[in-house]
Amino acid sequence: MLNILGILYLCGGIACVVFYFIISLYSRFGLSIGWIWPVAGAALLAAALLTRIQLPQWLRYAWRALLVAGLVLLASLECLVISGMHATAPAGMDYLVVLGASVYQDGPSPGLTRRINAVMDCLDRHPDAIIIASGGQGKDEPISEAQCIRDELVKRGVDPARIVMEDKSTDTRENIAFSKALIGRDDAAVGIVTNNYHIWRALRLARRAGLTNAHGIASEYTGPTLIHFMVREAVSITVSFLRGYI
Repeated sequence: MLNILGILYLCGGIACVVFYFIISLYSRFGLSIGWIWPVAGAALLAAALLTRIQLPQWLRYAWRALLVAGLVLLASLECLVISGMHATAPAGMDYLVVLGASVYQDGPSPGLTRRINAVMDCLDRHPDAIIIASGGQGKDEPISEAQCIRDELVKRGVDPARIVMEDKSTDTRENIAFSKALIGRDDAAVGIVTNNYHIWRALRLARRAGLTNAHGIASEYTGPTLIHFMVREAVSITVSFLRGYI
């Protein structure tokens, strides 16, 4: 029979696999790095089986130390993610940079819709701000993310002359870098509009790019995929750090 540790591994593995199918159905199987959940689930299920085998003591201790270190690192990174989830910008921004997200065949994804909602909610606080719609076209997207943002804003009554499109970027770092090139100055007051879980990394990238007066504007994001995106952000922060981006 499985011991208590084995039961915990088993429950954790099953939970990861079930969670993967829930969020995949919710997101139309379009989640970035969604594979981390079945991989984590498989690892935990394998660990549960291995508790029934008499492994060398050093190997058991090494695995447990690695698991604990991983959980501590994840918790630390999630504290950074959470710290930006309620960000707001002072009134009177010069620019509002709306970071792109997935575009479905029938319109913006839930994440992108929330970013567009956040722009609309804060326009009165930034009446003179130029809006930069940022994001290129992915291979499975009918139009660029920038075009989708612009179209949705215009539908809601925003003057098209107020919107500038940056439609070449492929990730957050390029969103920031290419938008900065359009802004043309480092001291501009810039509001970075993105989902709450994304704020901390986006701001670090903006300041690393030279936007010294950048502020986050967090759009509320809730639902079953929030946990996935928060974990994904921890991975993205780690990768960005290792590559020297932040």
